[in-house]
Amino acid sequence: MTTQSELRLLVKIASLYYNEGKKQSEVAQLLNVSQSQVSRALTRCLKEGLVKISVVQPPNIFIGLEHQLQQLYGLRQVIVVDVDEEPSDDQIKRAIGSMAAHYLQTTLMKDELIGISSWSTTIRAMIDALHPLKISASGVIQLMGGVGQNGNLQSTMLTQSLANILGCESFLLPALSIERSVEDKQRLLQSIEVANVVNKFDEVDLAIVGIGSTEPSSLLRNSGNYYHEEMTELLSNRGAVGDIGLHYYDKNGVAILAEDEDPVISMQLEQLRKCPRVVGLAGGNEKVSSIHGALKGGYLDVLITDRITAKALLELDD
Repeated sequence: MTTQSELRLLVKIASLYYNEGKKQSEVAQLLNVSQSQVSRALTRCLKEGLVKISVVQPPNIFIGLEHQLQQLYGLRQVIVVDVDEEPSDDQIKRAIGSMAAHYLQTTLMKDELIGISSWSTTIRAMIDALHPLKISASGVIQLMGGVGQNGNLQSTMLTQSLANILGCESFLLPALSIERSVEDKQRLLQSIEVANVVNKFDEVDLAIVGIGSTEPSSLLRNSGNYYHEEMTELLSNRGAVGDIGLHYYDKNGVAILAEDEDPVISMQLEQLRKCPRVVGLAGGNEKVSSIHGALKGGYLDVLITDRITAKALLELDD
């Protein structure tokens, strides 16, 4: 039983620490007790309800929504950004990109190998929002080939820009995303320049990926390096809902194409599952089914999305 004298000391310690903002060492000196006594007293105050701490959540922070999604999909972390009620595609990408930049700045570990799916305007928004970091990565690797006539140049610039910010080496993939045939893909994978990069995919510590919908952007469709009509029809008939690195999957996250059907050169879906940390950046109504499929497939550890998309993802599994 706590005596009145003990209770008074507990409350005195808590008042000095929480109300007056004194350090534990200062409290110990004032009351002529040890710092370890102060530490134990503060812990006891919390356990016995003498001190109750509440977190004030601003209206544009969504900790509860994030927790629900983490529990529902078994994710390590969900980060939800605020957007307008009817946000533009550009606003969503900039908001997610900015938050992704902060996430990378605060979680990057020394000497990690970072992979990026280089055909993503949201990842570009992340890189645009980044500042040079004190912690150096071991390298930045391009996880998918270029797309279209200028695709290789754009992918190279994106990968190199991130490497420059992180003060590390870049590993560039000298290939298109979609080869003309599986045979062409296999021949290209035999070349030393491509093989050296692709063989490093299993070494990636942190993969940052965009999530595509079944309806490609006009930029992608007009790039001259997208699937022909016969293949797009096949993907549709098999129930494709989205892609990561142009590898398509269905609503349960199951890959649509077998290895001997897939002409894409990028990090495989199974490699994503094995990667220590995969961060998906995606938002918007047209991406809800795509994100849902990626989560069902277990391809992501961390999701950064907007609040409207986050609520829609909860409703899908109600």
